[in-house]
This record gives sequence, structure tokens and C-alpha cells, in this order.
Amino acid sequence: MNKSFNKGKKIITWLYIIGLLGMISILVVIGVTKQEKNHIEKESTYQNISSLWTLDKAGTQPVDVKKLGEYMDEKTGVLSIYYQLPQMDADISLVYRSKDVYTRVLVDGETIYETSVYESDLYNKSPGNLWNILTINSKYSSKCLEMQIIMVYDTSAVTVDSLLFGDKADIILGIFKENMFGIVVSLLLILTGAVLIGVDFLPSYGRAKKNHSILWVGVFAVLTGVWCLIETNVLQFYFKDMRILQLIDNMLMIVDAMPVLMYIDSEYRIFKYRGMRILGYIHAGYALLCIALQYSGIIDLHNMLNGAHLIMLVTDCILFVWVCYMLIRLKKENKPILNCVLQISGIISLWIFGIFESLRSLHVDRMDRAGLVRVGMLILCLCLAVSSQLETYKIVEQGLKYDLISKLAYSDGLTGLGNRTAYLEQLEEYGRNEKDIIQLGIVYLDVNNLKTVNDNQGHEFGDDLITIAAKIIKDSFGHYGKSYRIGGDEFCVLMTGADIKENYEKGLAVFRQLIDEANKADWYTFEVQIAHGFAVCGEFTHDKIDEAIAFADSEMYQNKMELKMMNDKNSETL
Repeated sequence: MNKSFNKGKKIITWLYIIGLLGMISILVVIGVTKQEKNHIEKESTYQNISSLWTLDKAGTQPVDVKKLGEYMDEKTGVLSIYYQLPQMDADISLVYRSKDVYTRVLVDGETIYETSVYESDLYNKSPGNLWNILTINSKYSSKCLEMQIIMVYDTSAVTVDSLLFGDKADIILGIFKENMFGIVVSLLLILTGAVLIGVDFLPSYGRAKKNHSILWVGVFAVLTGVWCLIETNVLQFYFKDMRILQLIDNMLMIVDAMPVLMYIDSEYRIFKYRGMRILGYIHAGYALLCIALQYSGIIDLHNMLNGAHLIMLVTDCILFVWVCYMLIRLKKENKPILNCVLQISGIISLWIFGIFESLRSLHVDRMDRAGLVRVGMLILCLCLAVSSQLETYKIVEQGLKYDLISKLAYSDGLTGLGNRTAYLEQLEEYGRNEKDIIQLGIVYLDVNNLKTVNDNQGHEFGDDLITIAAKIIKDSFGHYGKSYRIGGDEFCVLMTGADIKENYEKGLAVFRQLIDEANKADWYTFEVQIAHGFAVCGEFTHDKIDEAIAFADSEMYQNKMELKMMNDKNSETL
């Protein structure tokens, strides 16, 4: 069962990844193939004239713009509504939102505006959810304005609302003020998701081998936040190609259920059950089906949203049922239930806000479909994140302790260089390197007269000598390799690369200079002498490395004898 579980989870994960990549591929293809017809200059208006339109030019049959689908002639797929323009002394702007319809505005049979969008074979059939903005010349003062609405899908999808007339600056500001709450909540969702994803990639968190539930909550929050932000209808003022927003909106609704399912599995390992794996296949397969249909042009993503909504509903119900089951089980076992309580609270809050929004939108296609749902989404994401991360602080603390212990285990406490353990493990790693053969340079070093300094001046001064020697080694040879203290007064530098000998000579020149400077300093009560030896290993086998080490050690010993003879000669001279 474990084998089937792991295989099933891997397949579902990869199918979902392929689905996301497929969605992205549609956007990429559109970016390459789209053609610009006409750029619509965005202007705005101030007065809401939605209630002043009629079904006839005479103005005797008022029209409810909230129910335009009821007036639509399904045979022709075209509906005309009229508005009597007031007396105008200057040009005035008309702005209105249309959704899933094309529109054309006429005065005396003359077209003064029509929906103009980018074209691509991969776009949905409709122009999407967009602000239509046009300037009405003062020469049309007191004339009758006709708006033709061309249906794309069916009468239930016919929407033209927020018909605004007047000054553009005021209405743009007004739209932003009206949607500020939705914008802020949407951005909070995105920010929350980004933080959660970042937490999942913390080294200490990953080292604790915690499940990736926080990652999937983060992905869900980001996807939901972007969808909610698009639904505020303010991004349309910044996007030249507004149809791309409609496509992204549809994509997000189709794939948004998958992170929730992956979260449930991360928390409760539901994919170990065959039925749940089948559900995962359906989730991922539906996204792939949508991509295939969009590419083929048979059905666009808009027509696949009902299936996406059903999948999300089923996923939410599964989450709720599973959490309730775990709550009952934990309560019977007298185990902590806070995780489950938080998860249930998040789900219920989403449902409550969702029901509220459904009631508000029962008879009207609201401009902002996310509405109160985004608040429920934010609460859900926060509850899921907190519930799955009650031990995060403990995990991070354990990870930091691990980092500290690891550092202590592989670092020399006095000098900060790598210790003998780190040195031996590095050699072992080099010895296993069979494919990428490079040169290895070994510099062996030994600090002279450490025992004399310890005996005559005390161990504190001996530690100072070791510290100074370590700094000299690090500042010279350490620029070309890794430095280690492998004994009381013994050091080693392991150098790799193409120009080993050249780098050694450069490091040696600096090494000698730093020793001279140290011995000229007035504050040292001892002389700094460091013997050195060097060898190059051309083959990364244990035997060849051992031979190179022995040669470098021999060279160092020879240099140590030379330094001792030099000291003896200087003593005789004195």
C-alpha cells in the first residue's frame, strides 16, 4: 500500500505541475500570437446613469440593466438599449463595465465606439470582464445614444453595469475607494502566501523533515489572492490586454482546488487510500482536459468553470469531513485538538462568507464576485497555516540548534577554521570523486615554538600565537582553498582548481609578507614561525591523496628543520 501511495502521490503532483505549466503555456502562446486591433483610451465618468436606459428610443420602456439577459433575443443574440443625452457644453465620457459580451455604441446610426480587443486562437470567445471607456463629443448634445449588446455565451452571461457619465478622474478615484477593502485583503492573501512558501524553504524547517502542508497553503493563498485581486476590477485600468486577465481568472478558478487537496494529504496522508488517489487524478486530469480543450478551440475555459466549482466544493467537503473525523478521534484519545479546531474554524468561516456573498449575488451578477469570499479565504489560509505550524517555532529552534551543533562539530573553537573532523570528511569526499577529476593542492603547515611559548609565557600567549598563525594562513592560502586546524599546532589548506601551483605561489608570497609584518609588530612577545610544505595530487583516489599528504608533510618537516637551523645560527651570532 505504501508503494501505491507514494507512486500515486507522485503522479498526482506531477499531473498538477504539468497542469500549471499548461496554463502558463497558453499565456505564452497568446503573448506571441496576439494581434492588436485598436487601443481603447481609458477615460472615466462620474454620474451613474444605469437606471436611465430604456428599451426604446422614445424612452417609454425602462430597462433594468441588472437583468439584461431577460430582454435578450436569443435568435439574434443582440439587444439594443437607449439613453437620451443631456445638453452638453463640452465633451463628456461614458464608462461602463461589460462582462462576456461585445458592445457597440451609436448616435444617429453612426458607430462612435465598439469593443476592441486583442485576438488569439487561445483566447476565450468573449472579451472578458472589462471597462469600456469612450468620449462623447459635445456635438451629440441632446441626441439619443444607442448601445448594442452582443451575446457570446447565453443570456445568463449577459452583463453591462456601472454605466458612469461625467469626469474620469473622479470616477477612477471613486472606483479605487469603493474597492480599497477588496484590494487590501487580496494583497494580504498574496503576501501571506508568499511568506508561507518562504517559511517552507527555511533550511532549519526543511531539515526537520516536516510535511509541506505550509507550502500548499501558501500556494493556495497566492493563487486565491491573485484571483481576488483580478475580481476587484481595478487591474483592468493597468492592463492593455484585458482579455488576458479573464483567462488568468478562469485558470485560477480551475487549478485552485488542487493545493487544498495536496494540503489535506500533507496533513493526513489521504493518498494512501485508493479512492483519494482517484480523486487526485480527477483533479489534475480536469486541469489537463481544460488545457486540451482550450488549445483545440472546442470549448474555452469559461465553459469549464462549473466543473471547477464542483471540484472545489467536493474538496472543501472532504477537508471538512476529514478534519471532523480527526477531531473526534483525537478527542477520544485525549490528544490536543487545537489543530483540528483551527482547520474547522477556517472552513466554516469560508462557508459563512461564501453564503453571505451568494445571497448578495442571488439575483445580480455583481461586479466583484470575490466580495466577502476573499475575507473567508484569508481567514481559511491563516487558520490552515497556523494549525499546520503550531510546532514551527520548535522546529526552527531545533534547526538553529542543529546549525550551531554542526558548526561546533566541524569548526575549531579557537581559530574558527575547519577542524580535523571536517578535514577528514573533506578528504573522504575527494576520495569518492571518480567522474570529475581535478587537481588537489595540499599545503601542510606547522607553528614552531608553540610549546616554548606555552611553557615560558603561558597558554594564553600560546593561544594568541595559534590565533595569529591561523589568521595568516586564512588571509594567504585561504583565498585559494579551505583552511583547517588539524592538530594543536598543525594546519592544512586543501586547494582545488586549474592553477594550483600558481595559486600556491601567490598565497606563499602573501604568507611570507604577513609573517614579516607580524614579527615587526611591537605588541607580540614571541616570534611567529610557520613551517610549510606543498604537494599536488592529480588523481582523486585514496592512495594518491595519501601519497600527496605524505609528501606535503615531508616538505613541511624539511622547512621546519631549515627554520630551526636558521634560529640556531641567529642565536650563535647574538
